[in-house]
Amino acid sequence: MYQLMFTTQGDWAEQQVPADDTFRGFAEQLELDLAKWDVDYKSTETLERIRVDQADGRALGVTSTPSFFLNGERLEPESFEALTGAIDAALRE
Repeated sequence: MYQLMFTTQGDWAEQQVPADDTFRGFAEQLELDLAKWDVDYKSTETLERIRVDQADGRALGVTSTPSFFLNGERLEPESFEALTGAIDAALRE
């Protein structure tokens, strides 16, 4: 599910309306247990886990998806080559 959400992020992330139907459609497409999905999607436990994850991300300096960190430093690569170059350089250290 997370892979489908990530790869389709451009379709739903900037909308000003909830994407509940979109996400449920993903669950259906992936043949998940929809009864369990509905319960989990609306649960206070799930909402609390999301809030904790958001707070953790903010504390670490995550401001967007994806965010990259290497050896504790935030990277802002402008290309795939810049990202792999930084990783290669860190591996040589």
